Amino acid sequence: MITKICPKCKTEKPLSEYWVRKSRKGHQPASRCKPCSMQANTEWRAANPDHEKKRYAKQKVETRERHLVRKYGVDLAAYDEMLSAQYGKCAICGKLGCKESYGVLHVDHCHATGIVRGLLCRNCNHVLGLMQDDPERMRAAAAYVERSQIPELIGNAILKHRLVNGK
Repeated sequence: MITKICPKCKTEKPLSEYWVRKSRKGHQPASRCKPCSMQANTEWRAANPDHEKKRYAKQKVETRERHLVRKYGVDLAAYDEMLSAQYGKCAICGKLGCKESYGVLHVDHCHATGIVRGLLCRNCNHVLGLMQDDPERMRAAAAYVERSQIPELIGNAILKHRLVNGK
């Protein structure tokens, strides 16, 4: 087993305890072990809290596209095409953009297959996630909301509550 001494913690560890870095010399183990590297990264981020925000502001479009491609396999051209096909509206509620997300619609995808389904506002996207993409659960929630909007049922429930609690 090949080992290496971490210059930070001065401990001899197997190469599996080091991240692999791409360099001109090929794939090389990082100088610091994984725990020391993570600690150094945490400390650096604490000392530079606005770094990511500033980097994002400088490269907003490139960062957004990189995120879309990495996470969903969708570039900005495909996103814009979907947005245009949906007339700039959420595929569920039909609202334009989303104030909470700076007018950007979220890419909705099936968590099991990774297939992109459409663009949703923040609220609709969160509802699907909270309902775990389960159509039965969503139908049950819709039926519940519809039932609770019938005035007689609500009135009877309030009356019953007042009689029981003496109010």
